[in-house]
Amino acid sequence: MSRLRARLASPLTLLILLSVFAWVSLLAPGYFLRAHDARHSLIWLSELHQGVQSGFLWPRWAPDHAQGYGYPLFTFYAPLAFLIAEVFNLLGAGILGAIKIVWILATILAGVSMYQLGKRLWGVGPGFIAGLLYVFAPYHLVNIYVRGAFAEFVALAIYPWVILTFWDVLARPGARRVALAALSLGALLLTHSVTLMLLPPLLALIILYWLLLAWRRDGDPPVRATLSALAAGLLGGMLAAIFLLPVLGETKYIVLDQWLPAESYNYPQQFLYLFQWFDFQWGYGFALPGPNDGMNLSIGLWLVTLGLAALPLAWRRAEAGGRRALLAGFVAMALIALFATLAPSQVFWDVIPMIKLVQFPFRFLAPATLFLSLAAAGVVAALLPGDQEGLHPWLLALAAAILLSAWLYAKPQHTQVSPRDVSPAADIFFELDYPDMRGSTAFASAGKPATSPKIDAYVQGKPLPLAEIYRGEGAVAMVKHGGGEDVVRVMAQTPVTVRFYTYWYPGWRAWVDGEPAVTRYDPNDPNALILVDVPAGDHEVRIRFTNTPLRTAAAFISALTLLILVILFFWDTIRSHAP
Repeated sequence: MSRLRARLASPLTLLILLSVFAWVSLLAPGYFLRAHDARHSLIWLSELHQGVQSGFLWPRWAPDHAQGYGYPLFTFYAPLAFLIAEVFNLLGAGILGAIKIVWILATILAGVSMYQLGKRLWGVGPGFIAGLLYVFAPYHLVNIYVRGAFAEFVALAIYPWVILTFWDVLARPGARRVALAALSLGALLLTHSVTLMLLPPLLALIILYWLLLAWRRDGDPPVRATLSALAAGLLGGMLAAIFLLPVLGETKYIVLDQWLPAESYNYPQQFLYLFQWFDFQWGYGFALPGPNDGMNLSIGLWLVTLGLAALPLAWRRAEAGGRRALLAGFVAMALIALFATLAPSQVFWDVIPMIKLVQFPFRFLAPATLFLSLAAAGVVAALLPGDQEGLHPWLLALAAAILLSAWLYAKPQHTQVSPRDVSPAADIFFELDYPDMRGSTAFASAGKPATSPKIDAYVQGKPLPLAEIYRGEGAVAMVKHGGGEDVVRVMAQTPVTVRFYTYWYPGWRAWVDGEPAVTRYDPNDPNALILVDVPAGDHEVRIRFTNTPLRTAAAFISALTLLILVILFFWDTIRSHAP
């Protein structure tokens, strides 16, 4: 009982309770559909749910995207956050409830993981302040209530876990710690596509810095720690192979530039102005070219204050591996991330491959917030008495000040949610509102589809037409429509070619009465839709989006890596029970 009472009175419990102010708005009815990507969070879970209902453990096809022609969305957009939400959806929470649950859990996890990291490095009090700063950082709250950036928000909750697990690997290498570090990195890479270009480069830099500190402190190169960190990084990448390898191998099959229109995603026009780091005005508008953005892109009052206090502490000469050396590393990483948000960094944006997929330089505020929270914790640690345990009274006062400066921002623009907003048709209505958000494959010469034969059925709530007779004489009737699978009945007076209202893409296979058939597309068809040849008579024709050899190999690598990580995690136990 005394142990339970101590836990209930712990700083971690207090942090979790205070985090309620960041997510309590989610308990209100409705949603915040006016947030930039909020509709996507509901739409994409609906798309993924259809894939799960069709028997896909790792769905890749979004059947209602591109005006109903479908699109390999989850081949290129990391789906782990939505897979987690799908668990709650299947348990009965529904699309909206499942998304809200994950928003809340990600908010709590962000604070807990940052607390654990700060505690490991600086102690309980600094860890508490680091967790609070991270949860209530302006960019953290912008991502949920202004941008509605679901996957990116979940990734932010994993950031501190990645740093913590790799710190543990370097501090005391071991099989279990390598497994946990690999698991954290793999989970991050599977959660948010753009994160690959945000945190991992800075993670590599901070690890290199820590290794150099260890070498300077001990006089010998930290070979075991270096190999352990490399192993964890390699295994983390292999765990994410199910996503990463198809991205690398199949980018040529889509029109990537469709997702980088110059008028809205042109990074040279999206760099921040220095004053915006310190402009604490709130807003729900969009990022615009120039300094007049409609959203808050500041660092945050207390992150700025404690970050500035960290500068003289970090740059004072200190012993390798000491607190000031650690602080200097975090300050340096924060400054690098902040520099990437400003126009002078364009020289690096212009030459680094794939970085344009970050789209908005302000996204580097995410790792900047991470490292500034740690630097702030270092300042707190430097100011605390050496024998201080628990929370000093002035830390409680600082916690109150952090809450007062930020919690009013944790308010969305509430909207009602209709059944249509969580239905498959939601994707269509979104694309009708934003035609620039339609995709197409590289095989479709027409580019983004202007319309499709399915639109009227979507709008009127009727069964979708799935296919037509492209050549020959006959008729087609719908049997089943799913997330990556369609079945039709073909009544053919002559041999016919059936055209499905679905983009052809590598991996689509067909069966006629259970017998394999060839899928193809007509090069003269501007939309490159799936064609299947069917003999005369009454037949059932089924198409399904299956794995290619690359996708199968990628899934095997991820599954094998997961098995290796399980073995590594229990390695000490296995070895202790060995005869």
